[in-house]
Amino acid sequence: MSSINLVPAFKYTSILIAEDSATQRCILNKVLSSMGLNITNCVNGKEALTTFNQMPTDIVITDWHMPELSGPELCQQLKKKPNAPYIIMLTSNIEDEHKILGIESGADDYIAKPYRAGILKVKILAAVRIINMQLELKQSNEKLQTLLTKEKNYLKQIQQDLDSAARLQQALLPDSTQLNEHWEVATYFQPAADLAGDIFQCFNIDNHHIGFYLLDVTGHGIAASMQSFTLAQRLASERCPWNKLDPSLVVNELNRDFEDPESMGRFATLMLGILNTQTGSVKMTNAGHPDAIIINERDAQFIKIEAQLPIGISKDNQYQYQVFSLHEKQKLLIYSDGLYECVHPRYGMFGQERLCQLCHSASSLSASSLIRHIKHSITLWQSHSLQDDISMMILSPIHHDKKG
Repeated sequence: MSSINLVPAFKYTSILIAEDSATQRCILNKVLSSMGLNITNCVNGKEALTTFNQMPTDIVITDWHMPELSGPELCQQLKKKPNAPYIIMLTSNIEDEHKILGIESGADDYIAKPYRAGILKVKILAAVRIINMQLELKQSNEKLQTLLTKEKNYLKQIQQDLDSAARLQQALLPDSTQLNEHWEVATYFQPAADLAGDIFQCFNIDNHHIGFYLLDVTGHGIAASMQSFTLAQRLASERCPWNKLDPSLVVNELNRDFEDPESMGRFATLMLGILNTQTGSVKMTNAGHPDAIIINERDAQFIKIEAQLPIGISKDNQYQYQVFSLHEKQKLLIYSDGLYECVHPRYGMFGQERLCQLCHSASSLSASSLIRHIKHSITLWQSHSLQDDISMMILSPIHHDKKG
């Protein structure tokens, strides 16, 4: 067999020899020194354990039979350590049960005595390869852990930003149920994700008029919520002509200002109206939004406002409003399509007709109780798994008799 020159490979490899025989230590040192190994010698297992505790090494070569602490006992002690070395057991016992005992005690390999120098060198080469692979794996794991930590911190920051955005979105919703002239609003808002494409508002324009709207940007999540937030800010701005008491004028201006910077074909449906609190007259414009529902004491029915194009489809579209009246004991329900498009695994979509029937069956409830009743029914229909953003708003006078 040709000689093996491995000095460069073992330049930084340390090895500890635990051998009570001076002759065997001399032979081992002669072979291992030729390989460029950094060698430490011990005369028994106890000394080897003490030395390793003070100065850990990469490889330990230990004899089986030694005074005070045998080779297998030394293996057991070393393998308990977090920086456990690669262990090669020297033994003249070549029976299978001895090999099994040596490996079970913690030895990684063994060499049967007597041995040739070439065999020892090959065993050391294999040990160094394994040590290097373990080191590379450790370094890779450390890099991966660093990346995972960065990713975790990044995701944590994103979640914090989403939570802040969600609170900001919630802040845009009505902050009071009480309105002018003994009118009130009951609402429900539940995004399918952290943020919603739905947003709504109800507020006093002057002493005798209430403005309200519910808009639903296509999709849900961050992009849709940013669009809805922008539209809500536009509707709340001082240049929005609510004081002219013409909902079509507000919608036309909003449509002209609508932007789709990503050119994703994004648009928004919108129901927007102005209520005269003295007469109950409502002017309302429907830009592709689901029909509102009027709820009487004993029934419920859709109020058919002509549905025009959603906001963002055509800047040239001219929106109009229609007029209807809310009587003293009527309530007006406006909602997003997520309320009725939820799907039951067996019975299919909830649907607008079922929603209207639900309002009919619970028409005697107060506005807030009706909101809770609808929410409960929809939650059960979709098996407590929200499928889309849900928004509801009920406008009603507060001096009528209430139940529930």
